[in-house]
Amino acid sequence: MKIKYVTVYKFVIYIIMFLNLGFLNLFGPFEYSAMFVSAILSIVLFFIYILKPLKSKIPGIWCQVYIFLVFIIFLFHIFRLREINISSISTLSVFNNYEGIFLLLLIFPLYEILNDKNSSKSFLRNLAVLGYLALFMRLSVWIVYNFYGGANIAPYLLHGLDWRRTILGHDFIRITGTFLDIYTFLYSLNNLFYGVRNYNQKIFSIFGILFIFLYSIFVSQYRMVSLAFLMVFIILLLKKAYRSNNRIVSLILIILLIVIGLVVSRNLILDFIGSFYTTAMNGSSTSTRLRGLPFLETEWKNISIWTGIGFTNDNMQYMNTTYWLSDYGFLANLFQFGIIGFGIYLIPFIYGVLQSFTCFLKNKGVYVIGFTVYLLVTSTTFNPMRNQYITILPLYIAFMLKLKEK
Repeated sequence: MKIKYVTVYKFVIYIIMFLNLGFLNLFGPFEYSAMFVSAILSIVLFFIYILKPLKSKIPGIWCQVYIFLVFIIFLFHIFRLREINISSISTLSVFNNYEGIFLLLLIFPLYEILNDKNSSKSFLRNLAVLGYLALFMRLSVWIVYNFYGGANIAPYLLHGLDWRRTILGHDFIRITGTFLDIYTFLYSLNNLFYGVRNYNQKIFSIFGILFIFLYSIFVSQYRMVSLAFLMVFIILLLKKAYRSNNRIVSLILIILLIVIGLVVSRNLILDFIGSFYTTAMNGSSTSTRLRGLPFLETEWKNISIWTGIGFTNDNMQYMNTTYWLSDYGFLANLFQFGIIGFGIYLIPFIYGVLQSFTCFLKNKGVYVIGFTVYLLVTSTTFNPMRNQYITILPLYIAFMLKLKEK
């Protein structure tokens, strides 16, 4: 029996997603090796895609140009290490920390899968299943540690025993979510608003949405992630209302519900906003970031505002304080790769914003709008080009390409 190219694409991408969702971290520290294997598999899969005789035509050339320029930036800064290396990072460490860019090559096989009507539906469903399983696994570890005497059954899923935050008067150890959370959230939202018509399946989608949102509040306690999920939900709800038969009535009801919700939960909202203050109990991360900005800005300006400070270790020392470059979100790319690199890395996000505006009033674009809003909000504190988060970018860009062809 002849194996279809799309079947190979799906199988390999499932492996890559599985590796980077942290399932193997139950047994040991597999983060670096998982990304290394993922990078190799991405390159192999790209060559298989190149050798495929008949391929879907990629709409436009912006994606190819973007990937080409990203790799040019990568190579430029590899060679630049000989001249500028403010943290004495080795070439091997560069590949260990930035090899995730090779996963951008998955855009092309992902686009082929989305164009295959016989495969895309099951593929998207299976990705969501993987996302939910990963979160349930992390939730189990979190529950066991916080409520059963501090039993640490998966030490490699925890950032550290001091990585904790107080919520509702209780001090909880935190476990991060995954890069796939936004996709899983959007998959359930899409099913709720546009996909399934079965009542039981809609109930399941509602529980899935609530589960992911509550996970971000209580388990990972990433404030920007919770805010991003809330914004995505409100925007897509307004989009759904605008496309309904009773447009005006639906919009008025939703706006009223939002206003009522804001009034009822005003104390929680004020506490949430206050948690970002440098004087707040949980505001140390905010104050640390603010103190590190002048240092990073000075290094950037002293070396080159156009090409940046180049590859560095994530942790940087200044005035007896450790600053983590990844804490500065997408702004870190400006410091590292300068105005030129920052502009190149912004290409898909600019394109996503433009597509989102175009699609908001139409009955399409749920994934593109959701990804765009989420990434723009969370990129204030997470760098989407870092290994931990870059795995979602190929899927985001593939959805944009699929939307463009319509």
